[in-house]
Amino acid sequence: MATRCEQCRNRIRGTVHRSITGRRLCESCHTRLMGQTAGFMAGGGVPNAISTGGWFARAKRAMRGNRSKG
Repeated sequence: MATRCEQCRNRIRGTVHRSITGRRLCESCHTRLMGQTAGFMAGGGVPNAISTGGWFARAKRAMRGNRSKG
């Protein structure tokens, strides 16, 4: 039986990440959740959490692409 992400329902390939509440998440959903958590904890409320989650996902994706060139 394949493990599925409890957020997006896609099959998880690679590492299964656990949220603080115990949900099994794929890499993409975990990255977005970490960004949203940071935005919320910074005192921005829900709007800042959503925008920070998107920013963090894009930044992590960009860093992953640069790492292979270095």
